[in-house]
Amino acid sequence: MKRFIRMLLPAVFLALMLRPAVSTTLHVPETFATIQAAIDSSQNGDTVLVAPGEYFENIDFHGKGIVVASHFITENDTSFISQTIINGNRDSSTVSIENREPEGTELVGFSITNGLGTGDWPYVRGGGVHISSNAKPTIRYCYIFNNECEGRSNRGAGIYLNTPTAWIRNCRIYNNTSQSGAGIMIGNGANGSYVDSCEVFSNNGRGITITYSKNVFISRTLIKNNLSWGLRNYQTDNVHIDHCTIVGNGEYGLFHTTNNNDTLYINNSVLFGNGIDSIGVDADTTVIATYSIIESGRDKVYFQEGCLDTIPLFADTTSYRPAAGSPVIDAGDPSSPRDPDSTIADMGVHYFPQATAIYEQDAGRIQSFHLEQNYPNPFNPITTISYQLPVLSSVEGPALSGGEGSAVSDVQLTVYNVLGQKIQTLVNEKQPTGQYRVTFTASGLASGVYFYRLEAGGHTAIRKMILLR
Repeated sequence: MKRFIRMLLPAVFLALMLRPAVSTTLHVPETFATIQAAIDSSQNGDTVLVAPGEYFENIDFHGKGIVVASHFITENDTSFISQTIINGNRDSSTVSIENREPEGTELVGFSITNGLGTGDWPYVRGGGVHISSNAKPTIRYCYIFNNECEGRSNRGAGIYLNTPTAWIRNCRIYNNTSQSGAGIMIGNGANGSYVDSCEVFSNNGRGITITYSKNVFISRTLIKNNLSWGLRNYQTDNVHIDHCTIVGNGEYGLFHTTNNNDTLYINNSVLFGNGIDSIGVDADTTVIATYSIIESGRDKVYFQEGCLDTIPLFADTTSYRPAAGSPVIDAGDPSSPRDPDSTIADMGVHYFPQATAIYEQDAGRIQSFHLEQNYPNPFNPITTISYQLPVLSSVEGPALSGGEGSAVSDVQLTVYNVLGQKIQTLVNEKQPTGQYRVTFTASGLASGVYFYRLEAGGHTAIRKMILLR
């Protein structure tokens, strides 16, 4: 019997090692009273799901590859972001991710506030979110505000990031206070990090600071109304600013300085209406701006192919969307991906939708009824809905002469709220076989989840979209 047990044990051990990992959702406060208690009980791959409320905590991921999220992640409802608050109570960093947390680690859908960053170099702590020690997290759909740093190393009040390959996505970072990187501080080896589709505004200091790093990408980000510089770039290389709008900052829109002739690239962007100048550079630096509006940039060395020195014509001073007739429209880099309306890329954060419907000339190629996900999604306040109509079995009217097998059908495209109440009818007409794009403008609507429904020729499709203001 003993010999049999000795033979069996390795097989049992191997089976246990090879069995698939089972992820668990840990609920706060239903099962765990605090977020930290749930994190401490979690394993790699788990999700800590936090119900609405205000949690006075300073949480630490402790090296775990987990997702910590509000109910935004399950409901796709942005109202959960403002309803689910982690309040650092000015004790330390509100959120710490600083122990080699792996890719797949996420913080999603919170308001992060009242953190306090302290310490002197090299012992620096960010205020709202502190990311260091080779952690590789993604921070997305968070509001990070009213955090502060104090002491001689006064940096990173909103987010302090000095680790490679971290993502900051779809966040609003505002009203944070520190001298350097009041909104976001990216530094000291944060190579390959990304800031994408964010708003960095009204911070008491510099909006974003990047130092001693390379291969950093800032894309689709609005940097506005910060007290000092919009973006400060120091001792870096191969930093890319793409499809950004940098406006209304108190001093320079962007300032680049280095001792090594390192290069900063600006493309498809708008720098306008900043306090001192759009761009400031030191003598030994290289800035290459292409296909961008750069105020007062004419005749400067960085003012290169496709650049304009003109008024960008914004529709408003909140989102800084382009107005009709703006020179940013179709003026971006022609080699960049096209805008969702299939036109040449526009400059800046937002594109200007130019077509409400496009008929596909070769209608015979369209074989299926299809309603696409709106783009962008989430959106604020304009999005595009695309769909295609095939040769439909239930049609009215004669076949079109312009395409073999083409037909017309009654088409309705309608937007509803979560209560099923009709918000707006976007299309109510006969349309031929083809591909269509319709622009929806959510003026006057509150943030939240909405649905759009397409009916045509006996076919029906419904999709969800998110308005995030």
